[in-house]
Amino acid sequence: MKSVVDPLFELNVHIELHHILLELKHGRKQHMRHFIDQYYCYEHQLVNKNGKAKWDLIFWRGYVSEEAHRMESRDKDFVVKEHVVPMKVIVDELARIPFSNLSVKRIKHVLDSLIVFATITKEEDARLSANGLKSAMPKLHQDFEELCKMKFDRYEKVGIKLITPN
Repeated sequence: MKSVVDPLFELNVHIELHHILLELKHGRKQHMRHFIDQYYCYEHQLVNKNGKAKWDLIFWRGYVSEEAHRMESRDKDFVVKEHVVPMKVIVDELARIPFSNLSVKRIKHVLDSLIVFATITKEEDARLSANGLKSAMPKLHQDFEELCKMKFDRYEKVGIKLITPN
């Protein structure tokens, strides 16, 4: 649950959503990771003392693999902050929104439904890559609802078990 909403956070969320909207309207994808991760940080108030998005705060929040959780060290050199649904899949899903339905509200809905982070070990990350699942899901989905239901499928496919220690 969010703390008291700061108008600056709302403004930054709004700005990032509009960046994404502009990129989609102009058929550009190369900066989407930046805008999407910025959106996530502002939406969840993961910022430094100056109010700037701080991606490092995503580590060890939400989902953590059992292997990473068992590690004695919380050193970021041994783990990876990973989008549970690969960024490429999220961006492709955004690009599938019909131009006539393209809006900040629809973009926010897609992002809020699909952006889930996990902290996993580098070995687990290599396992995803070795199985062709670094930037892909294990099976094609027919629609957005199906994709939402299969968010964790690639982790299950390679035997990565996630927990929520928080």
